[in-house]
Formats: sequence, structure tokens, C-alpha cells
Amino acid sequence: MTAMNPLIVTIILALATFIVSIFGASWLNQQAMNKRIDDLRSYLDARFAAQDTRFAAIEQRLDRIERQLEVIFKPSLPTR
Repeated sequence: MTAMNPLIVTIILALATFIVSIFGASWLNQQAMNKRIDDLRSYLDARFAAQDTRFAAIEQRLDRIERQLEVIFKPSLPTR
């Protein structure tokens, strides 16, 4: 039985370590991207919620103005 050349063993181990490190780095990068996407989703949800609040306030003001205008310009039958 012949012993393996130490250089070959070292190359095989280095190659295996390199391949495992590439998969590990890819997995870590994917996790970081998922976190950034979740953070962006939370940020956008908060921004849209703020806009919904603004639109609701504007809608209330427009309704109030519309009611005031209806009172001022109330249609009436002509008097004889």
C-alpha cells in the first residue's frame, strides 16, 4: 500500500475548503439580501400607512367643504 503524496492531500483539502467557503458565502449573502428586502418592505409599509392617513385627512376636509358649499348653495324652488 502506497501512502498518498502530502501535496495531493493538501490540494484536495484546500479545494474542498474553498468549495465549502463559496457555498457558505453564498448562503450568508442570501440571508443578508432577505433581511434587506424585509427591511425595505417594512419601510414601504410604514410610508404607505402615513400616506393613507394623509389621504383620509384630506378626504375629511373635502367632505366638510362640500357640506359647507351645499349649505351655501342649497338648491331651492323658485318663488312665485
